[in-house]
Parts: sequence; structure tokens; C-alpha cells
Amino acid sequence: MELQKATNSFTEEKFLGQGSLGSVYKAEFPDGQISVVKNMKMSVQSFHEEEKFLDLVWTLSKLKHPNIVPLLGYCVEHGQHLLVYEYVRNLSLDEALHSGNTVSLPWGLRLQIALGVAEALAYLHTLSSPVAHGNLKSANILLDENLAPHICDCGLAILGPLTSDSLELKASEDAIGDTGYIAPEHGLLGFDNTKSDIYAFGVLLLELLTGRKAFDSSKPREEQSMMKFSSLRLHDYESLEEMIDPRMRMSCSLRALSNFADIISLCIQPSIDLQMSEVVKSLRLVDGTPILHVYKRKKKSSVVV
Repeated sequence: MELQKATNSFTEEKFLGQGSLGSVYKAEFPDGQISVVKNMKMSVQSFHEEEKFLDLVWTLSKLKHPNIVPLLGYCVEHGQHLLVYEYVRNLSLDEALHSGNTVSLPWGLRLQIALGVAEALAYLHTLSSPVAHGNLKSANILLDENLAPHICDCGLAILGPLTSDSLELKASEDAIGDTGYIAPEHGLLGFDNTKSDIYAFGVLLLELLTGRKAFDSSKPREEQSMMKFSSLRLHDYESLEEMIDPRMRMSCSLRALSNFADIISLCIQPSIDLQMSEVVKSLRLVDGTPILHVYKRKKKSSVVV
């Protein structure tokens, strides 16, 4: 099988990382193309569940946005469920912010990253059949050579109940909820999952602003949850200045910080009727002048699976 050869039969040498839904491998094809293969940890599927998986794959394959990692192909064979994505440099926003990486993320660049992610979410939410990402966090945002953001794993959260580790995944989701990425009302009857994306985006903005992890057990107990510690301090100028990531403190104005904090507050409010398209408009005006930058992505050939 082509994917087996491209990944050396999914050996450790090609291993890129482990996600809640499966392992990720680098695939190198004879023509020089590099892709990423996600080996989904799917349990034995009924006919209906297989159809659900294939319907989702079909939906995701049609997503076209410069800030979304495109799905190039898939393979369902011998009990395996493989998804093939375009390769983006293996550096996540989480690593760039928290791993001591030498990548510099000044205020202007963080704002561009936030805008790129917001535009991608607005695109997903305004499709004729809206798609919720379902698991937006800094670890699921990849940065390319130009440090432009690319969201990965779009829409895959819906497959959680079909995985072989669904109980483990549920525990993981509960833990993420405790740290702030999942909206408190997530899972309630009639809850719109696109709203959970907006809440998670607010947490992401807070992470970009403070440079802090969503949850950090090394901090004093009252400061471990970034959301609980920071959200009540967003409208106090002195506290806001103290919270800002020291690595970018001198590169942004107090006015921009205040506008950014207002957007965060709107995103994390549970009762407000907010759309991602409105968030995009607000982000474009954070610094007082419109941001017109548009990320462009090079065309790449598709993978035939």
C-alpha cells in the first residue's frame, strides 16, 4: 500500500506526534511530496458508523481556506482509518509560545495569527452546512515557515465516540474543560458547537496575550487556570498591563491591548449572541487601522490514495 511505504509502515522514525484521536506520521512519496498521515484509533464500526466517517471525510475534503490544513485523501482498509493531510512545518503555536523555542512572536505577529485563525473559523461557521472545529487549542494550530497559522483536525472531534479510546477521550475533554478551552455549557441539549469554538477562540486570544498556558500546574493554585485567573482582570488597565507576555510588552499600545481584551471578554461570555464574522471585523480594527493582510498558500498536488 502506498501509505505504508511512504511512512515506512508507520515506524517511529516517521512519527510526528500523538493526538487524542490517533497517531500522526510523516509520509514521503517517491515524487518528493511530503504529507501527514493521521492513523485514527477507530473501534470496530457498524455500517452506519462507517457511513458517518465517510460523510465527514467528504465534508472535510471540500474545505478550502488558506488557514486550514487541507485534507488530501483517506484510506479505509484492513480495519485502518487513515487521513492524509498537507504537510505544514511541525511547529505548533503551543510550542512557539511555551516550549522555549527561539521563534519570536511580537504583538503584530500574534495579532496576525489571531486574525488568520478567526477567518478560518468564520469560514467554517458560515458554510451552507456549518462545521464546528470542536477542539480548537494552540496545539492544533500549526505555523508554517512564514509563521502563518494553519488549523488542523477541523471537525474531527465529532468522531470521538467512535474511537477505541472514547472513554480516555472523554476524560481528556473533561480535563480540557477544566482548563478553559471548552465552553462551560458544552454538551447541553441544543447547544450550538460553533459557540464552543468561539469560547475556545477567546481562550486562545488570552493565551496569545499573556503567553501563559491554559493550565499550568507549576503556578500557585489560584493561578493554575489561566481563564479563572485572567478573565476578571481584563478590564483593569493596571492588571492588563501586568498580565501581558513580557516578550511583547513594549510592542503594543494600551489602546490595542484594551480593544483585544474587549474581544476576549465577548468571546468567553456564555449568553451573548456572537458570530465569528463579527470577531474578525473587531480584530481587524484592534490597532485602530484596518488589517488587510491575507495569507497565501502555495498550490500543491493532491495525494491519490
